[in-house]
This record gives sequence, structure tokens and C-alpha cells, in this order.
Amino acid sequence: MNKLIIALVAGTFAVVASAQAPNPKSTEKNQAKQAEVDAATKSGTDSTSTMAREQKGVKDAKAAKGTPKDLPTKADKQAATAAATKGGTDSTATMARDQKGVADAKAAKGTPKDLPTKADKQKAVQGTTTQAVKKDGSN
Repeated sequence: MNKLIIALVAGTFAVVASAQAPNPKSTEKNQAKQAEVDAATKSGTDSTSTMAREQKGVKDAKAAKGTPKDLPTKADKQAATAAATKGGTDSTATMARDQKGVADAKAAKGTPKDLPTKADKQKAVQGTTTQAVKKDGSN
């Protein structure tokens, strides 16, 4: 029994060791892919245009450091927000349109329908259908 356990442990060790060994074909492919990735990364991060943009951003930030803010106090910010909100929602033209729509709906509420009964609706459909058949038959 001890020999069997020793054989199983040794076999497991051999399988694990062989699974971790690199495959020569896959390492060549991996090295080629890694070189390609490294080249793309290097060209994307070390370009002079990227560095120039970063330096320009730093210069702009340093230049704006001492200037006062446009809306320095909380009251100024609230006033600007209120003005923008009021201008966008409380236009008189929008309110007039809404009121006209409400008035039109109220006025049309009591008017009778054109075809109040089911029989009237069926007659209208039959009349339209026969007219369509006559036109198709004459062509």
C-alpha cells in the first residue's frame, strides 16, 4: 500500500512539473506578441505630442492659478442657476401654448362624435368599401 501511495505522489509531482514547463512553440509566439504590445505601448505614451499636451495643460493651470473664479460665492452660483432654470422653463410662449391646448380640449369635450352609433360606423365602412371596389373594377 505504501508503494502505491508513493507512486501516486510521484506521478502527481511529475504531471504538475510537466504542466508548468514552457512550450517552446508558444513562447516564440508569446515573445512576438509581447514585443508588438511593448512597441505599441511605447509609441503611445512616449510621443512628443502627448508630452507637449501635458506641458500645455500644466502651463494653463499655472496661469489660471491666481485668477478669481467667475462665481466666487454660493449666492452667485444660486442666482446663475435660478436664471438659467427660469429662462428654460417659464417662457410665455410655452405657457400660452399650454393654455390654448387646455382651452381647446375643454371646448371639444361636449361636442358630439361624428359617428355616435355602431350602425353609423358600419354604414360608413360599407360605403367606403363599395366605392373602393367600384374604382378597382373600373380599372
